[in-house]
Amino acid sequence: MTKPIAMPRFLDVEASSLSMDSYPVEIAWSDPLGKIESYLINPYAIEAWTDWDYNSQQIHGISRKQCREDGLHPEQLCRIMSQSIQPGETIYADGGNFDANWVDILYEYGNDRSGFKYAQFYIKHSDEVMFPLLTAVEPDEKKCWQLYEQLKLKAREQVNGRHRAKVDVEYLLELWRLCIDYGGVASSG
Repeated sequence: MTKPIAMPRFLDVEASSLSMDSYPVEIAWSDPLGKIESYLINPYAIEAWTDWDYNSQQIHGISRKQCREDGLHPEQLCRIMSQSIQPGETIYADGGNFDANWVDILYEYGNDRSGFKYAQFYIKHSDEVMFPLLTAVEPDEKKCWQLYEQLKLKAREQVNGRHRAKVDVEYLLELWRLCIDYGGVASSG
């Protein structure tokens, strides 16, 4: 009997822009059971965070005013994340290095006085945890990527909305479930 695969944890970040001066404005992550935590981040708490792209705002629908009124101070958010995500733990994001960079920026400016100026967990691209599930049933790499793209479209259809951190984590959870189901692998999540 095959041992069930544990549900991976997923993370997504929405940012002020895609420029070099960008910073996170919303972050969400899932726990090992698929429950999602999501928070807006107050950019007014950090003097250096002045970058803002209205084109990005149009995509994610989050305004600076909304972040100021409803967002957490980065230090408070770093404490919450450090309590939820264990040191050395791996969490997956479809933004890969972009999301990892924004988490690093969050910790750099909002470190929780733990002495760490970076997250104590690892962020890897979500393809690294999903694609191998499909290669077990489709060994042809090109066909496997085509299948993966089809499952991504199906996952997007199942999840209402996009470009908000919580919704994008819901999408990643749904995509993982579809990959598990297609691959015929048992899940413990």
